[in-house]
Amino acid sequence: MSLFYWLDMIKQNQGERVQLNLDITSELYETINNLKEQMNGDTAEVLLKAIALLEVTIEAKQKGRHIWITDDKQNLETEIVGF
Repeated sequence: MSLFYWLDMIKQNQGERVQLNLDITSELYETINNLKEQMNGDTAEVLLKAIALLEVTIEAKQKGRHIWITDDKQNLETEIVGF
């Protein structure tokens, strides 16, 4: 599944929610809140997008592909590894 598939599913299923209780560190809680502010979203949106990105990354690795971050001239800045 692609990242675009997941993002489309997020938009379509806004009403279909299940409550989930998590026990997380205060540092992770702060990170989630910072992301919420940057995205102008909510906790569910942050977690859904994070899961979508993780799924795309794992799928790419399984296919022998790589995830990279490049600058505006397509110069490699970072390779996402460890999945």
